Amino acid sequence: MSEKKKTTATKKATTKPKTTSKPKASSATKKTGTAKTSAAKKPVAKKPAATKKVTKKPSKKVATIKAQIVSYRRSNRLQVTNQAIALVLDDFNHKALVGKKFTLNFKASDATAKGIVTATHGQIKNKRVRLRFEKGGMAGAAINQIVEIHI
Repeated sequence: MSEKKKTTATKKATTKPKTTSKPKASSATKKTGTAKTSAAKKPVAKKPAATKKVTKKPSKKVATIKAQIVSYRRSNRLQVTNQAIALVLDDFNHKALVGKKFTLNFKASDATAKGIVTATHGQIKNKRVRLRFEKGGMAGAAINQIVEIHI
């Protein structure tokens, strides 16, 4: 029986643990590098310059805000016919509309009137702006018409 114990004891002592990791390089070779490591890298082949495809840009959709012309700009004695006051119908910051262009298309005819939003008018809560027409005055038929302000 003593022989069996000796054989098992010798088997345990002779077996070596298996290692799968590679031996680590020293820190000096990592930092500086050697000629072997730099030569081992393969040069990257340059690809021929790709030609860009000409793509058509999507057209810009003009966003518009609707406003209704309420009145001429006037005082107690004088009516200014080339300026109007409009109520902003859409939910939009009417202060940001100052300086924007607008167009007015008359329903009855093909006539259009163009101009610029010059200022806000009245109290802030009323959301009214002043409009100035480019050419001549505004026709009386323009009152209660819808104006499209281009953003």
